[in-house]
Amino acid sequence: MDNIRFIIKNREDQFYLTLKERVNEYLKTQKFGRYGNKTILVKAVLLIFMYWATYYLILNGYFTGYFIIFGYSLLALFGLFVAFNVSHDATHNSITPYKKFNKVLFYMTFNPLGIDAYLWGFRHSFSHHIFPNVDDCDADIDSNYLVRLSPNRPLLPHHRFQKYYAPILYLFFTLHWVFIKDIHYLFRKNLANLHNIKHPPLEVFGLILSKLLHLFYLIYVPIVIFNFDTTLVLLGFLAFHFTLSYVFLFTNIMNHHSVEADFPQRDINGFLPGSWARHQMATCLDFYPTSYIFNFFFGGFNSHCAHHLFPEVCHVHYVEVSKIISTTAQQFNIEHKVTSWEHGIVSHFKHLNDLGTIPPRPPILTSYSGH
Repeated sequence: MDNIRFIIKNREDQFYLTLKERVNEYLKTQKFGRYGNKTILVKAVLLIFMYWATYYLILNGYFTGYFIIFGYSLLALFGLFVAFNVSHDATHNSITPYKKFNKVLFYMTFNPLGIDAYLWGFRHSFSHHIFPNVDDCDADIDSNYLVRLSPNRPLLPHHRFQKYYAPILYLFFTLHWVFIKDIHYLFRKNLANLHNIKHPPLEVFGLILSKLLHLFYLIYVPIVIFNFDTTLVLLGFLAFHFTLSYVFLFTNIMNHHSVEADFPQRDINGFLPGSWARHQMATCLDFYPTSYIFNFFFGGFNSHCAHHLFPEVCHVHYVEVSKIISTTAQQFNIEHKVTSWEHGIVSHFKHLNDLGTIPPRPPILTSYSGH
């Protein structure tokens, strides 16, 4: 596990060299290069304003009675759009050249959702992005007892029913993340490909503080300071996380956990087939990657190949980058996996159905799709 590597180095992969050259040529035509432009500035200001404006409307009684539940759901939707369009790019330092500014922006826009920015950014950048869909190397598919997401994970008896109970579990995804998973990860010394993990004390304090602030502004302030009905506020809090969970998962989960996505295995010497770039192509599924509308709302999560190949590039460029990827992949006979958003969801549940009965695969070095 510690010696995992790709059998072809990127500097020997003509596909990646050609793709990188073409993307760099495109970025040279952009005023701010790989960083954000006026579009992301407008989106960031607009979405952050809409989030806190919705919160203001909730506190000032614009959502009366059970409509407060709708208000909390709307708040979650705007919060997730902020995370997609601002927080995610900020953690990859692709909004501006100033890393400290990006970090502050990331923490200030992500922590209000209750999910610890530091822990997520740590796992996301140093585990998931390097080895997506590789067991014991991608934190997103490891340590999941209830839902089997990889054909290389052990098959347990209850997995045959996962396609039925997953939609219910998914409702509690972010609640579990906020109150259980973050705490669990805080005390893990080893996680997927990450070993001997030590977290800075300031980040541990920040995690505790972010949880308290999340509960403070969403529950304490409405009930104690504004005298809202406790039951309605708690129902609203649940609606916030149910909405956050479903919109997040059904925008993001099909990107890697679908019938089309590969789950490559290492051989006995620790080699993965192909190169790092071909690995990203094989494990990612895009939906409407060249749509400006989907790019505007989902912050490039729909252009997942572009993001995994060029995480340092701001998502406002992903429509054009995706076009370059598609053309270059076709030239080198590599599949660029593209579907519709609705088929991506269907594909995910087909994936769950298949993994409910398919036994684990024996370790063997296989080729990527189109390799």
